[in-house]
Amino acid sequence: MAAQQHITHLLDKYLDNSHTPADYQELLAYFDIAAHETEAEALLYKAIGAIESYPSVSTERMERVTSNAFDTLQQRIGRTHQPSLIRRLLPYAAAAILLFLSVGIYWYIQQNEFITTPVLTSEFGDDALPGGNRAYITLSDGRRIALDSTQSGLSSSNGKHVYADGAELLNSSDAEYATVSTPIGGEYEVTLPDGTRAWLNANSSLKYPTEFVGGERRVETTGEVYLEVASNKAKPFIVQSQGQEIRVLGTAFNIRSYKASTITTLVHGKIALTPSGTNKQTVLTPGNQAVLSGTGLRVSDVDPMDYTAWRDGIILNKDASLQEICQELERWYGVRFIFPVGFDNSERAIISIDRNEKLSSFLAALRNSYRVAFEIKGKEVYVR
Repeated sequence: MAAQQHITHLLDKYLDNSHTPADYQELLAYFDIAAHETEAEALLYKAIGAIESYPSVSTERMERVTSNAFDTLQQRIGRTHQPSLIRRLLPYAAAAILLFLSVGIYWYIQQNEFITTPVLTSEFGDDALPGGNRAYITLSDGRRIALDSTQSGLSSSNGKHVYADGAELLNSSDAEYATVSTPIGGEYEVTLPDGTRAWLNANSSLKYPTEFVGGERRVETTGEVYLEVASNKAKPFIVQSQGQEIRVLGTAFNIRSYKASTITTLVHGKIALTPSGTNKQTVLTPGNQAVLSGTGLRVSDVDPMDYTAWRDGIILNKDASLQEICQELERWYGVRFIFPVGFDNSERAIISIDRNEKLSSFLAALRNSYRVAFEIKGKEVYVR
């Protein structure tokens, strides 16, 4: 109940134009969660019914804003006729409509049968756009804010979070921890309070203190994260990930822990890896890769660039099966691959492609390498 009252308060501030940038970002993050769609719709109706009570919003201004909203609607969802839905809500719904357009809850409008949304097509049927710069920051005090997708990264220092261009996002002095997380199809760069840089791949997270105090720097990761750790011999950097703990002084390495195994690849420097529940420490040197699974810890020599190419915008797989590659594509393109029963997954190939390309470009390369066919239907990709 308290959370709903807080969101209602933020929506009220938005409607009477007294909101801050942080308030607006928090609304974007909140309404971007599918579980909140019913509540979002209820709040929209409430806003439409109550907006007359805001004297600061003049009719002239509301009509101007609504006109802009309609123009935005046309551009964003491809509507070319029958503007009656928007006009019918003049002037009361303008601010609420703008909010929901910004949030991206197109479901509310797209349910009307006269609105059409452009569909990407390809030789495989439909198509899908690649992921991009998308993430959220969640503070230990409960605040959750969508990060600006146009920014190249986020920096945290002295309890403040600022974008790469210096624009301040928020002050987190009252929060002990922050967690940056990327959805499926998202990636983001974060600079921690000590100067350590982190790159998050899709469906990943990084939890860290808003200030490093005490004798160590401790963070937690899920998914795939590349770290360039700032050197500080007096304060070791400790990474807790699925089933293991890593201690470093200053180094660069990649951690990948999406499923049953955790893969740690060292680029340069030195790290000490300890599986959870044990005291056995394994030291990795540059070019070493540790794979921790249910059968134990295995260390081998690899080319680190093969496992960090994603940070440079390349999806690279050497000696990979089709199903292994498709698992990565599912995280980046937000689709689901469906294989036929009894599919022969023994074929191996080398695949390298710019991950800013559409899905169809990738499938064309896979088709030639693995001698298979694909059909895209919405968010499902059928392997033939």
